Amino acid sequence: MKVWYFAYGSNLDLETMRRKVGSWYELKPAILRNYRLVFDHYSPSWSGGTADVVESEGGIVYGAAYLLDEEQLKILDRFEGVPTSYNRRKVLIEVAGEKLEAFTYVVSNPKKYVRPSEEYLSKVLKGLRRLGYGDDVVNGVRRAAMGKA
Repeated sequence: MKVWYFAYGSNLDLETMRRKVGSWYELKPAILRNYRLVFDHYSPSWSGGTADVVESEGGIVYGAAYLLDEEQLKILDRFEGVPTSYNRRKVLIEVAGEKLEAFTYVVSNPKKYVRPSEEYLSKVLKGLRRLGYGDDVVNGVRRAAMGKA
């Protein structure tokens, strides 16, 4: 069975995702409504904060929808540190105006704010640009990375 996965952090970077799951069936820009992007988890492997989404009325998180098989999702669970670091959550996303059920990951034990490393942030921003997102979205993520969103 195939499932949609909503990425909003380093998994926006195509090379990062390829290393983790190989190839995917589809990849499209996607929106997660009524959530906002925050950096509230410390990752030793990134030496800094990593992204999370938290419920927020009227909020929007821009990201990617990857169509994967269930085995690839299980592989992602291991990479994301389920359940210690992140938990998998079912969400409703929008892809080209169509609502789709997808899975995403939310931080298990969030901190207040953890500044991301430049390397991590550059992967996120590069992924957004490749998906065709403009300066407004990229700058919004930069603000969130500074704890200002």
